Amino acid sequence: MQSVARILTANPVELQIGERAAAIPSIDRGNEPEPECRHCMDSGWRRVDLPGSAGMRQCECVVEKARRRALALIPERFRDSSFESFKPRDPKQQRALSQMRKDSGGSFYLTGAYGNGKTHLLYAQYRELVTAGQVRCHVRTTRELVEELRRAEFDEDFVSPVIAAASRRALYHLFWDDIDKLKLTDFKIEVLFDLADSLYRQKHGLTVTGNYSMRDLVEHERMHPAIVRRLDDMCRVVEV
Repeated sequence: MQSVARILTANPVELQIGERAAAIPSIDRGNEPEPECRHCMDSGWRRVDLPGSAGMRQCECVVEKARRRALALIPERFRDSSFESFKPRDPKQQRALSQMRKDSGGSFYLTGAYGNGKTHLLYAQYRELVTAGQVRCHVRTTRELVEELRRAEFDEDFVSPVIAAASRRALYHLFWDDIDKLKLTDFKIEVLFDLADSLYRQKHGLTVTGNYSMRDLVEHERMHPAIVRRLDDMCRVVEV
């Protein structure tokens, strides 16, 4: 084997072909995974040639990866929920489906008995908006929402994704499942009203499901009247 000094100091012309190959060891990339995106090599940024210069822009794969992550968050039971897979059993469900398909970006309060397909329609709308890729979306049950808001209140290092999105002007839609599965406390009333008020003031989208009508939410003390007023201001009531 040639010494390192011999390789570094020798005239390249004097080196034999085999020595040249040994002097520059090949890099084995066999164990490295292939990049998902050939355009940006998974960096998220693509080079853009401009007149007299060059710049960078976000690669299209960033949006596509975000879309796949959002769809992967759909629970297994509702993984195939879509407007196409919803099978109405009566005229009321048919009207609900028609209303939501005509305005897939709208805000709705879906109410009806257990098992009538409210959550199916909620995830069907969520799928439509996520697939379109124009609006940021989150889905939360009441329990998940309260836990997130409580953590944001008491953990100064935690930033609630819902609160952050609701407070910005960029398009946003919150999907709130099972609004009536809640035992009210002063803390819950305060944080939920602040959230509903932010959504209202920023003109964001909101879709809610509940077994109770808005009137019954108040009469049965399942939700504070101030929060229900905000829901009524924002959402079209759809019986399922």
